[in-house]
Amino acid sequence: MVTLEELRRSTAQIKNAAANVLRETWLIYKHTKLMKKIDHSRVRKHQRKFLQAIHQLRSVKMEQRKLSDQANTLVDLSKMQSVMYELMSELNDRSEDLERQMLSLEQRVEQLTAGFNALPAHLSATLSAQHTALVHLLRERDARDGRGGGTGGGGAVVPLSPTTSLSTVPVSVSSVQVAAPPSTLAQISSLSLETPLSPPPVSPEGSLEARPNPNTCSSSC
Repeated sequence: MVTLEELRRSTAQIKNAAANVLRETWLIYKHTKLMKKIDHSRVRKHQRKFLQAIHQLRSVKMEQRKLSDQANTLVDLSKMQSVMYELMSELNDRSEDLERQMLSLEQRVEQLTAGFNALPAHLSATLSAQHTALVHLLRERDARDGRGGGTGGGGAVVPLSPTTSLSTVPVSVSSVQVAAPPSTLAQISSLSLETPLSPPPVSPEGSLEARPNPNTCSSSC
């Protein structure tokens, strides 16, 4: 961790190294240009100190650069930490939204399952109700048609044979069996009555009705 003390210390070291470089430069210039008699040993000594000051300045600058890089890294880390915090909060929000959507989907699936389970009973109830209504309508129509047929075509007498009794043929109309119309029965009865070879009608008690024969002549003719 880079602290402010380290940054201040590195800055002070850089200033000290730069001052040493300037001092040794000035001393070298002094002993080489300003002095009447040049002392070569002293000049070499200041040159060595000048090189040491330059090396120290470079090393201090390198340390300061490293410290600045670490500080920038810390800044980047703090920025990255804030970005990661934002990403984690967004992921948490999305996970909560996903959980809510999954819960809603589970509820909808349960509702659909309950609807599918209740569908056969509902269909059977609907079909039974429709069947009952249809049967009721058919019965009402059959009853209405039976009443209409009974009032329109009943009471026709058809002589069958001398030994059988007269019978009335009611005409009924239904959705399954259709009887003959009353006009046809009336024509049959009239033709049977007009036929000369037909036997006389028989009463319900089995006695023959007295009827004159049209082919025989009476005493008056």
